[in-house]
Amino acid sequence: MKYLPENNFVRAGLASFWSYGGRVFGLVWTAAMIHSLGIDQYGIYAMGFAGAALLNAPLDNAFYIRSMRISEEDYQRERCARVLFGTLVGAVGVVVYLHWYIAGFALIVAAGELLFNTFKSQYLRASRPDITMRFDAIRQLVAIGLGGSYLYIAESPSLFVSSSLYLLPYLAIWASTLRYVPGRTPQFPGPRREFLLLSAEAFAAAAYASGDVLIIGAVAGNDVAGYYSVASVTALAIASIGQNYANTFVNTLRVADGHLDSAPPAKHILRVASTTAAVMALVGVGILVWGGADDVGYVALILALFVFARSITYVYTVILSLQHRDALRVKATAAIAVVKVISVILLAYKFGGYGAAIACVYCEFAMVLFYRHAIYGPVRRPRKSARKEALQ
Repeated sequence: MKYLPENNFVRAGLASFWSYGGRVFGLVWTAAMIHSLGIDQYGIYAMGFAGAALLNAPLDNAFYIRSMRISEEDYQRERCARVLFGTLVGAVGVVVYLHWYIAGFALIVAAGELLFNTFKSQYLRASRPDITMRFDAIRQLVAIGLGGSYLYIAESPSLFVSSSLYLLPYLAIWASTLRYVPGRTPQFPGPRREFLLLSAEAFAAAAYASGDVLIIGAVAGNDVAGYYSVASVTALAIASIGQNYANTFVNTLRVADGHLDSAPPAKHILRVASTTAAVMALVGVGILVWGGADDVGYVALILALFVFARSITYVYTVILSLQHRDALRVKATAAIAVVKVISVILLAYKFGGYGAAIACVYCEFAMVLFYRHAIYGPVRRPRKSARKEALQ
């Protein structure tokens, strides 16, 4: 494996380039689905994806977090278990998909992403988000090429067939991960308490991040869920620059046991967050001026504040993960997730997507303040890492 771009900003920039390449393909896919199938059918698809996020998070998070911070031997064994588990979930998803679209689609995507994360984990351990995002973009391009071609070739395209074609690349990903199984003994991802903490945190985070689409669909209808999903997916895509930047510090944070000397500087974090918020605001203005989709444009403008805060949250989450402060993250995420779910139910019922966007903003800022106090507050990590102290 070559390590060419040594600068963290360069790696984050490359990762974001590939990430946005994939997101652009995703926007094309969204436009094709809405044009060919209608906003209501896209709303059903968006709810299926939101369900996938809710499923994938607790199923994969323990594997994901531990893959960044455990020894090579434990990593190899847990990667083997990850493949076997993803295979089982995917098989169940295929059976369900034939009878219940949303649940089956959610299961297959959850399993596919679990297996894809398994494949990419070797690069994440090496602090190379630029490589992982490149694979993401390739998968997205192939999936959209298959599904999108059908939408414009078929006389009467259906959501089921187009979605099935979109899912096909996960089959190739599954086949590529099978080589991680032979010759290794599968290992459960950590002690039971750690596994439960990480899974609970991930479920709360997924409910916090993706549950609003499902709630909006239930209280405001598929159409509102559809236009809100377009804006929120764009917001998360732009905010992912913060995650890409934080992931360039995984290796150094792991070696230093999460000490702040090895973390991104605070002024750089703010610089990244300000940039992403400005980009999201420009997207909102552009939609209003040229796109004609006023609902999406105004929601995008509100979510520019969310993007600022979420970019910071992504960085803080990586730092806390490498500091092994799992219980703190679970408590914070669960508490704010409850507040957000209640807020979205009330505000989306009254104000539709605008109310949900407002709830996203103030909940994300609450998360930033809590995490910031935990990281930079009066109780800090010791100056020397635990590993260094053990050697003295």
